[in-house]
Amino acid sequence: MNDYCTAIDHGDFKRFAELMRHANWLVEGEKPPPASAANVILYDDGTPRTKHVISNIQINIAGDERSATGHSYVRVYQQTPSRSLGVIFAGEYFDQFQWVDGQWRFTQRDIRYPLYGDLSGHLKDPQLTFKHAPSSPES
Repeated sequence: MNDYCTAIDHGDFKRFAELMRHANWLVEGEKPPPASAANVILYDDGTPRTKHVISNIQINIAGDERSATGHSYVRVYQQTPSRSLGVIFAGEYFDQFQWVDGQWRFTQRDIRYPLYGDLSGHLKDPQLTFKHAPSSPES
């Protein structure tokens, strides 16, 4: 769960792809279009200048100890050269995991119950990834 946040915040989309290789990545129960993979704005340091912070973490391991579900809250902070630090997104992660070859891997992450701040410094087209997101802070 933490690797996911770190991969995005460090602009390591190769690691992000590896984490999600066996998983469905969903937003409000739906798979975003393939173009959303290139929707994140990167800055001169190669990162999106974000910090994903998860809390209220709950993990339930199934009786067979080969699968699990997870739930957490997420807040995304961003600071850019032209914008001060602030929360740009809040929501919840609903995860499914599977134990394979001695490690847990995602089989699904569904981002639900979003609250939107100003995503204009993070996503080229917020509605491409989050179809119900406002198109601009004024919307």
